Amino acid sequence: LIMIMKVYFLRHGQTDYNVKNLINQDLKIKLPLNSYGKKQAEKVAQKFSKIKFDVIFSSEFLRAKQTAEIFNRYQKVMIKFDKRINEIKSGFEGRPADEHRAAYEKDPFQFKLPGKESWQDLKARMKSFLVDLKKKKYENVLVVTHQWPARVANEVINRLSDEEAFYVPFETCDYFEFDI
Repeated sequence: LIMIMKVYFLRHGQTDYNVKNLINQDLKIKLPLNSYGKKQAEKVAQKFSKIKFDVIFSSEFLRAKQTAEIFNRYQKVMIKFDKRINEIKSGFEGRPADEHRAAYEKDPFQFKLPGKESWQDLKARMKSFLVDLKKKKYENVLVVTHQWPARVANEVINRLSDEEAFYVPFETCDYFEFDI
């Protein structure tokens, strides 16, 4: 008997940095959901309230934790924090996302500042998370994370190319649904 696990990768709700198009990749900077982000999280939590989740995994970032907590009002399950699903560490903390885009424009998949992460580095940690997750006996799992980690999960699970995964639109509180 092959057990299928349904996994939902949910991007956190909106923050003021999202509105300003700024990057936050430093855990020490506590960036909360704004009022719209809380409404987004509440709406998606209500949408999924009929599904019984076994566990919620969350990034360690405040915005992801808050999204997971809002979701968990309907679930009452354990929230597990995992650094492997944290935001990519690109080295552009507090800077406009357009600066990051301009820097990686020639090769978004290999671009890496010294001591930081590339798309490939993020893919390695996401693969590690997914390998460990597959070993569990869960039926329904929520993973609250960020845009790039969710895109990488989509790439790994669906065997997409870097390019196919990278350009998939994935706004705040969007989600991917996978069978693994």
